[in-house]
Amino acid sequence: MAAKLLISYLLLSSTLADSVARCTRSEPSKSCGRTLTAYRGWVRSPAYPRPYPTPMSADDRVCTWVISLQQGHGIKIIVYGYDLNSEVTRNSTVKDEVQIFGDGSCSDSRRLRTYTGTSEPTDVVYVPNHLACLKFYRRTTGNDFHSGFTIEYEVVDAYSECGGSKAVKVVSQEGYIYSPGYPFGTNYPPYINCTWVIHAKPGQAIQVNFLDFQLSYSYGCDFATDYLRIGNSNTSYDFTYCDQKYPAPFKSRSNVAWVFFKTGQWRQRGFWLHYKAVGGATASDQPMPDNWSKNVYYSSDGAAGAP
Repeated sequence: MAAKLLISYLLLSSTLADSVARCTRSEPSKSCGRTLTAYRGWVRSPAYPRPYPTPMSADDRVCTWVISLQQGHGIKIIVYGYDLNSEVTRNSTVKDEVQIFGDGSCSDSRRLRTYTGTSEPTDVVYVPNHLACLKFYRRTTGNDFHSGFTIEYEVVDAYSECGGSKAVKVVSQEGYIYSPGYPFGTNYPPYINCTWVIHAKPGQAIQVNFLDFQLSYSYGCDFATDYLRIGNSNTSYDFTYCDQKYPAPFKSRSNVAWVFFKTGQWRQRGFWLHYKAVGGATASDQPMPDNWSKNVYYSSDGAAGAP
């Protein structure tokens, strides 16, 4: 009799434990948003590529992803189009929205992009530090047709150290170089000489695009105390840029490019450039045509600087 009672007790305990476990597993959780620490990954709207569902709770209306990598890196974010819902009410239009920020706290002062509606072209967003934030606002009350979005991110190397009398060797296939103190620290220090030499594989060229550029004011580069030079050789740089005029994109004629940055007594925000090794070399060092495009991080478009 005691044995039967013991078996019955064990069976009842097992059944109760299984019920508790199933109830625990079935508790609703937030459908999207988390911290991402891998060096490459994807962020997609819920149910993508099917229409994203209406949020189950008020807390679920805002989904937040934070990309958190090790210091000394930058982030490149690729948005492969988006299809977001909107609803017209009596007094206004309600729109679902995706936002991208250049920090880990999603502060409005660091907002880089805002997406609403529908767009197919790919958009590339450059983030100069190791933290980024993405937010998805589901404000509409129903969605039967709109597929949402898919976003890819990847780590890129970032160089800001100044080698002084020695050049800093840059050997990765893609990355950022920025002046000391950039992007969210102090302005660049006075009286520095910085040299970076970018190496690509044999047979490749190096494409350089400036994403931000603000040096101290001057009447011309011949008289400037703060300036940046770029070229295929450190003995005869091909182009000099100063003031606050954006340099044109640059493509080297070999697999080596040199960047030199010098400052005087004045201090400003500095510069931020993106480099990438590309297929073949060009015939000569030349800036790109005047109708070049760029992504600007802080300020509005500026004219290309004179050689």
